Amino acid sequence: MGVKQKGGGFMVFKTKIKCPVCSGKAVLSKENLELFDGLITLKNNPIYKCENCRESFASGKLVDETLNKARKQFNFSRRIVSTGGSLAITFPSDLTKFYKLKKGEKIKLIPEGERSLKVQIC
Repeated sequence: MGVKQKGGGFMVFKTKIKCPVCSGKAVLSKENLELFDGLITLKNNPIYKCENCRESFASGKLVDETLNKARKQFNFSRRIVSTGGSLAITFPSDLTKFYKLKKGEKIKLIPEGERSLKVQIC
């Protein structure tokens, strides 16, 4: 069993491992995972579930894969608009609520590459 990766390959995970909580047998299964208070739902996310204590957990590889999937889903495209003599971007309401952004609050725009900017809340 594996998770499909970019380029068509698969990242292979062990289908059974030892539970770190009770040392029972944990089996790889798929569950929906909600992140950021339900803002993102990753469907059929691979996760280990112990057959003995019913604890759910992920290995390091699974966590990395989950974070990569979340980053791909948690992005927004916005048009640049003009306001007076300046250019501006708007933030989706989901983001403003999640980050508790307020009008007048400062942000930093940090160049990361020729076509890449990082936004940091001050």
